[in-house]
Amino acid sequence: MRRFLVPCLLLIALFAGLTVTAPAAPPEYVKKANREETVLAILNKAQLPSLQGGWMWVGPFDNAEDAGFDREFPPEKETIFDPARKYVGRGNAEVKWAEYKNFAMGKTHNLALFPQTDHTLVYLHHTIDNPTPEPILMPLNLGSDDTISVWLNGKRILHEGGARPCAPYQNRTELKLVPGKNELLLKVCNVAGGFEVWVMPGLPKGFPDAIKRQLDKDFAELSAKSPTSSAKSAEEKHYKMTTLPQPDDCVLEVGGMAFRPDGKLMACTRRGEVWTIENPTSDDLSKVKFTRFATGLHEALGLIVDDNKSVVVAQRPELTRLTDNGGTGRADEFVTLCDKWGSSGDYHEFVFGPARDKDGNMFLTLNVGFGFGDQGKAPWRGWCIKITPKGELIPWASGLRSPNGINFSPDGELFYCDNQGEWAASNKMHQILPGEFYGHQASLRWIKDSPYAGTLADKVLSGMFYDGQKAKQGGPEGMPKLTPPVVWFPYGRMGQSATEPRWDTTGGKFGPFAGQCFVGDMTKSVVMRVALEKVNGRNQGACFPFRSGFQSGVNRIAFAPDGSLFAGQTNRGWGGVGGKSYGLQRLAYTGVLPFEIYSMKITKTGFDLTFTKPVGLEVAAKAASYNLKSFTYTYFSNYGCPEMDTRAEKVTDVKISANRMTVSLTVPNLRVGRVYDLSADGVRDSDNEPLLHNEAYYTLNHLKD
Repeated sequence: MRRFLVPCLLLIALFAGLTVTAPAAPPEYVKKANREETVLAILNKAQLPSLQGGWMWVGPFDNAEDAGFDREFPPEKETIFDPARKYVGRGNAEVKWAEYKNFAMGKTHNLALFPQTDHTLVYLHHTIDNPTPEPILMPLNLGSDDTISVWLNGKRILHEGGARPCAPYQNRTELKLVPGKNELLLKVCNVAGGFEVWVMPGLPKGFPDAIKRQLDKDFAELSAKSPTSSAKSAEEKHYKMTTLPQPDDCVLEVGGMAFRPDGKLMACTRRGEVWTIENPTSDDLSKVKFTRFATGLHEALGLIVDDNKSVVVAQRPELTRLTDNGGTGRADEFVTLCDKWGSSGDYHEFVFGPARDKDGNMFLTLNVGFGFGDQGKAPWRGWCIKITPKGELIPWASGLRSPNGINFSPDGELFYCDNQGEWAASNKMHQILPGEFYGHQASLRWIKDSPYAGTLADKVLSGMFYDGQKAKQGGPEGMPKLTPPVVWFPYGRMGQSATEPRWDTTGGKFGPFAGQCFVGDMTKSVVMRVALEKVNGRNQGACFPFRSGFQSGVNRIAFAPDGSLFAGQTNRGWGGVGGKSYGLQRLAYTGVLPFEIYSMKITKTGFDLTFTKPVGLEVAAKAASYNLKSFTYTYFSNYGCPEMDTRAEKVTDVKISANRMTVSLTVPNLRVGRVYDLSADGVRDSDNEPLLHNEAYYTLNHLKD
């Protein structure tokens, strides 16, 4: 009797209160090499659907002008799946269902199953057999390049538009699997470039919390493209990550974030809401409280705080001040501060900011439209604009592409980060100065209406035009001078979708990097670090890895009064690794000093590397401990650019300072217009410990006089 009773009790506890029937076998935790393999092993052990095997595909169909996303093709209109059915595909060619061999869960699959994949779409199909007599509620995680749509048993349950690179866990939906056969249909539309899809089931609703906790413990924040667990634990030793719980009715796709004087955190969301978060730094997470401050905004992607009752939000059509005059915790007054820029309806016309200077002026950065056609069809697209306290719009600087993040440094200098794309070789960080041009040509349409009409080239300070081999003063004929970024972020190695620059003003509460800049990344779900210096009156500098393993794309960051860093997250449309679609996490310095390259600075003869700890003399003095190369980019209309003209650079001499904190490298023949890629893998500290991160990337625009 006892042997029968124990399994029954387990099953009752498992599915109590749910309309989900127990699997044929009791759930059991089966640990594998990574999160995805572990989930699949658990499902197989419980004899539940794992979606492995039996996939089919049909295509290509036409996605001309990216219209295929909303267009209904025959496969999505059918209620009964027939693998023998034929269709009229792209170019009026006959297409039919075919087996998709080796289509595995948790793996990225290239959908280039035919020539010329640009502006095409395909359908994927899988029959899911639910062996239980009751419905199963199963999460389905997805990633795609570009759009993804999902139907279950003829009903569409997900329709996610936009162009993006494929990454795990970009989207999530829930499959309600009825007993017996279920028909799952996916539609993936490609704009241009890569054409990929990633599919992964989750553990069904009702699985024991103990199994889910163990899964999160073993593979916290990890996915198929996330850092290894060993790298994560090494960073965790110095910077602890905490995930803030949020209420069920809060979809915290963070678009903007700032702290009030009273210590409460304000966050606006891409869904058009503003939330007040009380006790965000409490170690007792039960004390964290979310309250809805406002609703009804249009894609709010930036926020600053006036005082304890008022915030200013950048939404797509306007800059708005929201005030709680009645003291109820809800905004009761919405005042338009400025709405004088244009919006054509293009989904890519995001609005970022504001950043406010000491005189009360506010600065916004305006995305261009998407694609290679008319991307500047609405006024001031591709510009940074200044909004005066009186609401006047002043065009400030041009050539921006997707400038997701703008902030002032402690010195009062204005910076923004831009994203790789047409006219943007890789992700980059610029200092914004009035009248300057940063590369994207769509903005030039509006120069005639700006204060710089006819005189823009004279207003621009000296810049560099990268042609892949050398740097030239000026730029192409008929264009204003092109100002180079202060920092290039090498694509893939230092993120893939840079977001907000934010300076550490904590005075050391956040560790050894006070005064330096931190930048989030959407795709890689990381925070990077930037150390700038002035050379010939202009900023330039190096970027470094800092902290990985966030649960979703890091869109906004903010330092709390206690010196911890908050990361506001979203992955919709842009994509980001990690297991969540949105959320809020806190990063706190543990007090354990990491061994890092603190800064990389140019000298007349090479570079000075300063470290956070004294280096070990024996290894640090060897030139072989430093591997240095350089590369450049080509400035052209292509979507991004590979690293060009890569050259090995020779370290001919090494000198170490008396305190062993600075190493001077002699590097002959330094050249402007190049990124210097350093690996200091051989360096150890005085305790013979390696660097936490051994990479540094220095953008050289000006030589030291």
